[in-house]
Amino acid sequence: MDRVRKMRIKELFQGIAMGLMDGLITLLGIIVGVGVATNDAKVVIISGLVGGISNSFGTSIGFYTSENAERGQQIEFYKKSKGTRKDLQYIHSHSEIIGSAVLSFIAGAFAIVFPLLPFFLLYDVLTSMISSLIISAMMLFVLGYYIGKINETDRLRSGFKYLFLGIMSSIVAFILGEVLRRFIEGKGGIF
Repeated sequence: MDRVRKMRIKELFQGIAMGLMDGLITLLGIIVGVGVATNDAKVVIISGLVGGISNSFGTSIGFYTSENAERGQQIEFYKKSKGTRKDLQYIHSHSEIIGSAVLSFIAGAFAIVFPLLPFFLLYDVLTSMISSLIISAMMLFVLGYYIGKINETDRLRSGFKYLFLGIMSSIVAFILGEVLRRFIEGKGGIF
């Protein structure tokens, strides 16, 4: 596979990875935080769907904006360095940027399906949250592992890094959910 084609495939995967990572981390926070605060599966489902889809849209817009700005920098660099016509092939095209942004949205929307599934099937909030955490942890590890493979870095380390980020998100969401639960119940205070 030639260098330009490999670069273009990595570019598309970047959008997918961004959507999956952001979607999973956000949804994990919603599931844990809302689940702890309300102990209501319906509220978790509604919050997860609305928050997940909204987040996917926002992520794809942010990805598009970032890649478009990078394209502008690439063009400026090309002009200043008086690059050859061959160098143009390394500049992101509009269709690549749009394609990556669309894939980012689709990946983010897809990422909410599996972690929310236990809430549709089990309906017990605690069991559903634990199931969602396990599903999300596996998805994050596999994503990190694959990114390590693409980037030719330590795959296990990359997998565990993504898993760690998911765990940190869950801890923050748990604390916030607990604070909100106490507030809702009128107990006030954090502890």
